[in-house]
Amino acid sequence: MPPSLRFLGHNCFLVETETSCVLIDPWLSSTGAFYGSWFQYPANHHLSTTAVEALGSANSMIVLSHEHGDHFDREFLGSLPKGLRIAIAKFDDPYLGDQLRGMGFSVEEVAEGASARCGDLSVQFFAVDMGTSSDAAILVEGEDFRFLNQNDCKMFDRLDEVPSPLTHYAVQYSGASWYPECFEFGEEERRARSAANVANKISNVSRALRALQPPVFVPSAGPVVLPFLPDGFGSPEASVFAHQDRLVDALDVPEQTSVCFARPGDLISPDCRPDPIPPPSASEIIWYREHCVDTWSTLPNQLDPAELIEAIRARLRGVEGLAPADTPVIEFRWGDGEHDQCLIDLHAGTVTSHSDLAAERTLITVSAEPRYFNLLVANSRWQEVVLSLRARVHQSRDVFDNWVNLFLYSDTATIQADFENAQEVPTDRFDVSTDQGVAYSVDRWCPHQGADLTKSAVEGSCLVCPRHGWRFDLEDEGRDARSGASIRAVRIAESDTAR
Repeated sequence: MPPSLRFLGHNCFLVETETSCVLIDPWLSSTGAFYGSWFQYPANHHLSTTAVEALGSANSMIVLSHEHGDHFDREFLGSLPKGLRIAIAKFDDPYLGDQLRGMGFSVEEVAEGASARCGDLSVQFFAVDMGTSSDAAILVEGEDFRFLNQNDCKMFDRLDEVPSPLTHYAVQYSGASWYPECFEFGEEERRARSAANVANKISNVSRALRALQPPVFVPSAGPVVLPFLPDGFGSPEASVFAHQDRLVDALDVPEQTSVCFARPGDLISPDCRPDPIPPPSASEIIWYREHCVDTWSTLPNQLDPAELIEAIRARLRGVEGLAPADTPVIEFRWGDGEHDQCLIDLHAGTVTSHSDLAAERTLITVSAEPRYFNLLVANSRWQEVVLSLRARVHQSRDVFDNWVNLFLYSDTATIQADFENAQEVPTDRFDVSTDQGVAYSVDRWCPHQGADLTKSAVEGSCLVCPRHGWRFDLEDEGRDARSGASIRAVRIAESDTAR
C-alpha cells in the first residue's frame, strides 16, 4: 500500500507507512520565526501533538531542508527526546548540522546523489549551496510513491534531475528576503516590484509543473502572516508572496494535475480541497496578536555602539580588497543623533563613525531600533536578524549589490570564504538567441547565485534567470538593469553562426 501524505502546515508534511514515518520541516511552534516576525498561516500549532505521536513509530526520521526559522523550528525540536534521527543535505556550511548535534539529535548529512533510509521510505536531497544560500528540495520515495517537496529551494534549473514519474509535488511561493515594504519606495513602486516578484515565482512554478507533470500539486506555504509588523505589511496587494486565490487563474497547470489547496491536518489526495485559502482577514490578524507572543517587544531596546563596531570589525577581517572599489558604503543608523550611526566600507575593510565617507560613494542605509543592532552583536547569524524585516532601507542609487548582500547575510565564520568564492567567476560560455533570432555568446552561470542559465527562458531580448528572475538584456551586453551585473553577451556574426 502506498504511503499516506499529510499536510501539517506551511512546508511541513508527514509521510507515513504502517511501520515508518518521515516528518519534513516541522514548523509547529506558536512564537513565530525571526524574533517573532513570521507566523504560519493558517495556524497549525495544534498539530504538534500529531507530529510527536507519529515520531513514535518503529522507524522515524525528521528531515530539514535548511536552517531558516520557518523550517528549522528550535522551539518544537527542543521539545523532542534527544537522540532522534534528523537528515539534512551535506552543505558546505556546517552550521545546521552543528546546531542539531548541539541539541542532542543523531544527524545524518546526506551527500548529493545519495539517499537516507527510513524503514520502507528513502529520502534524497537536491541542494542549492551557493554563497549564503544553503537550501535543499526533499524527495521522499516509497512503494508507488514519489513526493518532491521543493519548499522555497530555487532549484528550477535542476528539474531534469528529478526522477519520474512523481506522485506528489509541493512548492511554496516565497523567498526569504527583504520585502519591498522595507525599502523607502513610493507605494506605486512597492506594488510594482512585488507584482514583478510574484509574477516571476508563478512563472517558475508553472514551468516546473509542465516539466514534472505531477498528478497532485500542493501549493504548500500559507504564505506567512506578520501580525506584529506595521498594519498592512505583507498585504496581498503589496506582498512578495502569492496568496492562493491568485494562483487559480495565474498558474499554468497541466490538464492531468490536480491542485490541492490543503489546510493543516489534511490528508493529500487528488480530490482534496479544490478551493484556495483566502488571505488572512483583519479578525484573523487580531487573533494572532492575541494568541501569539510578540518576541520583538520583549528584547531590550539598547545598544553599546562600541560593541557593534567591534562585531563589524570581526566580520571585516580577511575581506579587505575583495569587494570592488565602487561597492556601496553601508550605513547602520539607530537614532537621529549625530553619533547614532556608523559607516562600513567593504572595499577598504573599515568601519567608521565619520560621515564624510557617505558623501563620496553610493550609500545604502539600514535604519532600525537599537535592539536590532544589538542582535547583530549577540548573534553571528546575521541573516536571522535581517529576516526579521524590522529595518528600513534607503539607497542613494537604486541598485542591488551582491557584495552588500553577502556582508549582511554571511556569518562571521564564513564571510571570508563567501567573499573569496564570489571572486571565482566560472568562464563557461554558451550560445543563445533572442526572440528575433539574433545569436549571442554569454556566460553560463548567473552572477547572482550561480544558476545554470542554459535552463533559462528568453523573453524578447532578455535571458531570464530560472531561479530569481534576473533579466540579462542581450542587446545591452547581457546586463541586468537592477544590479548592473552582466553575463557578458557578445553578438555572434551570421558568418560565425553559419560555421
